[in-house]
Amino acid sequence: MAPDGFAFPDDPEKLVVTFDEGVPVAIDGETVTLLEAFQQVNRRVGAFGLKGREIYDSPGALALVTAHDELEKVSIGRVSGEVRLVLHRGNAVVNSARDERTLYDFSTGATFDQSVA
Repeated sequence: MAPDGFAFPDDPEKLVVTFDEGVPVAIDGETVTLLEAFQQVNRRVGAFGLKGREIYDSPGALALVTAHDELEKVSIGRVSGEVRLVLHRGNAVVNSARDERTLYDFSTGATFDQSVA
């Protein structure tokens, strides 16, 4: 049993956030406005009981900031790409982050796309 008597769903849920120049523009492939992104992620993450240390009313904001931070680690230039989160037992964990314009090819570990350099 989770804190405050909250029962977490047993099965994890996957969530894909697409960013364009740092702004979330799609959730699971469905185009959203910034407000809709916050509302939808807040509702979905909140169902799993995620609470930030200071963001109790908007756990979705914490998840979006975490996703954005991970995307910044793999992005070049403007932060655009896709982040996959797994929601489970009160946690939103980044499963992967990718920017299609990155110079590093994670599938081979050593290939560079010189056309974007």
